[in-house]
Amino acid sequence: MSNEIILQNKLIIKPDEIEKGLILIERETKLGKGQKCDILYQDQNNRKLYVEVKENVNEKAIEQLNEYRLINNCIDSRYMLFSNNPIKEKYKDKLRELKLEFKTKNKDDILGCLESVLEVTKGGSLFRSSENIFKALNEQSEIATEIYNYVVTKLHSSENPIICNISDGIMFQPVNTNGKILTITTKGKRLLFHFPNGNRDKIYLQFKIIIPELYHRSNNDKNQIDIKLNDIKCIEYIKPLIDRAFNNILNKNCSLR
Repeated sequence: MSNEIILQNKLIIKPDEIEKGLILIERETKLGKGQKCDILYQDQNNRKLYVEVKENVNEKAIEQLNEYRLINNCIDSRYMLFSNNPIKEKYKDKLRELKLEFKTKNKDDILGCLESVLEVTKGGSLFRSSENIFKALNEQSEIATEIYNYVVTKLHSSENPIICNISDGIMFQPVNTNGKILTITTKGKRLLFHFPNGNRDKIYLQFKIIIPELYHRSNNDKNQIDIKLNDIKCIEYIKPLIDRAFNNILNKNCSLR
């Protein structure tokens, strides 16, 4: 799964790796029957291109993509499997037989560089942009904007680029990792710090001393620390924890290599 997410991120910021002229529409685009396709583009001929990203292509992956086509029932749309690893000839033959497209490129062969932060809409999002998120937060919009600006100006770099995934909030995800740093969410108007290394409790106890408004919900997400936006006195109050979350996910990514 880790390679799939990183490859998705890289294809989102570098759609020319698939083909020239693609325009990103959204990620995790919703289909019928509760299904979601990884990435949706528009091609040069104004056709929709549904791309499912896989570590390896097998019968199950082919059946999955073909089911997307049957659910969508749109003859003008295109459907593609993009694999991190080489595809066996028997699966290529099956894809050709079904008239499904396929391509292969390892994530490590795609440069994950990005000059400025890219906002990426997730399927089903009501908001579609950070600006709309800020409007929905009302009186908390000022501190939310400060947090956003801190991430995009101080943490983002061309070497460690960040995607802003837009759904019911703004989720900040480094392109070259399979994890996330922070989420500004309209649900309860909160800021969520993510610690996927399994060290959430230790970090929580350390920072609870200086930020007593922090809390977590053990039964919901064991990798998450929350604070209500209304409880954030100023951006300086939480910068150390933001930085810790950012460094945590980068260190996790290094340990996976």
